[in-house]
Amino acid sequence: MLNFTIAKYTDMVVFYILQRISLKDQVYDYLKKAIMNGELVSGEIYSEQFFATNLNISRTPVREAILQLKQENLLEIYPSRGVMIKPMSFEELKKILQVRIAIEGYSAMYLARNIHKEDAQELLSNLEEYLNMEKDVKNRKEKAFEFMRADVDFHFGIINYTNNEYFVTTIQTLRSRIERVIFKSLQKDFRMGDAVNEHQELFECIKRGDEHGAFASFQQHMQNTEELLSTINFD
Repeated sequence: MLNFTIAKYTDMVVFYILQRISLKDQVYDYLKKAIMNGELVSGEIYSEQFFATNLNISRTPVREAILQLKQENLLEIYPSRGVMIKPMSFEELKKILQVRIAIEGYSAMYLARNIHKEDAQELLSNLEEYLNMEKDVKNRKEKAFEFMRADVDFHFGIINYTNNEYFVTTIQTLRSRIERVIFKSLQKDFRMGDAVNEHQELFECIKRGDEHGAFASFQQHMQNTEELLSTINFD
C-alpha cells in the first residue's frame, strides 16, 4: 500500500513537472512569435502580469519564458518595471551577417568538399526536405514563421556538419537574433520565393561538390539579405 502511494505521488509530480514545462514552452513560443511579427511594440514596457492576465495563466511560466528570451537577447528586463524588446540596429545586423559569412560560408565549403561521404549524403537529403518545406509555404505570407523555422534548420544543418563546437556555439548564441533578421526579411514581397531560389542554388553547389561555388552562393545570399534589410525599420 505504501509503495502504491509513493508511486502514485511520483506520477503526480512527474505530470505536474511536464505540464509546467509544456506551459512554459507554450508561453515562450507565443512571446517569440509576438516579438517577431511586431505584436509586441518596440520601446514599450510590458509586465509579467500583463502577459499572465492575457494568457489566463500564472506568472511563473511567464517569468521562465521571459528569462529564456532574455538569454537569447530578444528581451531586456527592467527590475520592478517589466520587459522590453531588445532593439536591433542595422549595424548589428551587418555584424551578424559578417559572422554568418565567415562561419556558414566555410561550413558550406566543408560540406561540399565531403559530399561523397555517407553522412554528407544523409544531410543532403535533410536539406532537400527543408527546401521542400520552404517551397510549400513560399507564397503564403502568413506562414512566414514556419518558413523561418525551415530556413534556420537548413542553415544550421550545414554548420552542424562541421562538428566544430566553436562554430555551433557561436551561431547558437546568435540564433534568436538571426531568426529575427530572417523573419524581418520575409516581410518583404517575394522574399520567400527569392530565398528559396538562393537556397536551391547553394544546395546545388554543395550537391555537385563545388566548394568555391558554395561559398560564393552563400556570400551572395547574405549580401542580398543585407541589401533588402537596409530598407527595413527594426524598431
